[in-house]
Amino acid sequence: MTLLRPSIFGGSWINGSNAGSRYANLDNWPDNSNDNLSARGACDDPLPARRWPRSRRPQSTGVYAPGWSAFPSGFGEDIARSGTAGSSGDTAVETRDRHLENKAMARKYRNLIDTITSDANMREAFRLTSLGKRLTPGHLEYKEYAALNLHLLAGRMRDGTYQSGEPRQFRIFDPKERLISALPFEDRIAQQALCAVIAPIFDRTLLPRSFACRPGKGTHAAAILLQADMRRLDRDGPLHALKTDFFRYFYSIERGALWQLIETKISCRATLTLIEAMLPRQGIGLPIGSLTSQIFANIYAGVVDRHLQQDLGERCWYRYMDDIVVLGRDPDHLRKVRGSIEQLSRDRLGLRFSKWSIQPISRGVNFVGYRIWPSHKLLRRDSVTRARRKIRAYRAGGDFVRLERFLAAWTGHAKWADSRNLLRSLDVQTANLTKGVA
Repeated sequence: MTLLRPSIFGGSWINGSNAGSRYANLDNWPDNSNDNLSARGACDDPLPARRWPRSRRPQSTGVYAPGWSAFPSGFGEDIARSGTAGSSGDTAVETRDRHLENKAMARKYRNLIDTITSDANMREAFRLTSLGKRLTPGHLEYKEYAALNLHLLAGRMRDGTYQSGEPRQFRIFDPKERLISALPFEDRIAQQALCAVIAPIFDRTLLPRSFACRPGKGTHAAAILLQADMRRLDRDGPLHALKTDFFRYFYSIERGALWQLIETKISCRATLTLIEAMLPRQGIGLPIGSLTSQIFANIYAGVVDRHLQQDLGERCWYRYMDDIVVLGRDPDHLRKVRGSIEQLSRDRLGLRFSKWSIQPISRGVNFVGYRIWPSHKLLRRDSVTRARRKIRAYRAGGDFVRLERFLAAWTGHAKWADSRNLLRSLDVQTANLTKGVA
């Protein structure tokens, strides 16, 4: 059925987000064009968009070169057609990633609390929280009246009366001292239900080269991409790597600055009240061990990601939580990049570096648990040392159940590196778990 109003003003009014008389799809390739180009009045923008001639998109590269270049407009930010990538020497910036990221940052989400506290989401949160905890006292007690407990918990989360319980704190010393905060079982359910809804929202604000705590990313994906870029760029001349690490990252996050990022995306008042019950607005630091801390710490460092790619024009950078690697040919240029990152982190985020280095890649890049060269990857030396100690201790104490669990995780990590000779020297085949370590 044709509507009168669209026929007058132009455009489709029944096409979701593409509806309206002032909407135009300007970023499609010619082979993906459509007729959803609505009318744009001359008063909409002070200067009209201009079509720049270009050839068809090359099939051999992954660089996005949009064919539209707009003058400053009242409808959004002007996005440049191209730029200079300082680290890799390429001549184009990932403007498509910037375009999508800007659109993701601009949208606010409201009315989320009903989705968070829905029966299906609460049951799924209970299932995820129960994994590996089915014999703990907290799970056994909560499971007895799980349906009623989940209903009451959802009600408190919805009406704003939810209060987080007192966490159990303990310290670990592997590989370095950390204070861990373990929440009560019910509070972990509440965090699972919240993160199931808000995690995809904040994930869309992160750039593709951020790898921590994201679906489809992780340490192995980060190591693979870094090594692939090293192989590609090393053929054209000497290559260096800038490596930075923030000092006590989780403990140094300023909650006021973090809450500004949270409220940039979420406007649902009940959801913000729920988040505030888990993370107060005042103070410094995030507790290690909470699911929300992983998400919020990741988006906090996303400010550095956007500075690297959009302001500095870097193409070959990689971040895993607070560890950042930038590849470049000129050490002086990488020193300028380091200074710019350090200034931004200090002024906007209240962070400072604990250490940084600029080295040729011939010495290997220490990142995500590996030491990476263009030709091969090795496990970090301290990781091998800790593994030897644990294997020896478990075998000496006869605790072969814990030994098997540790080896299942550690060998899964080790097999992504060139570690065949190492595993043979440790004699960690499942059939030989009771043997000594060389």
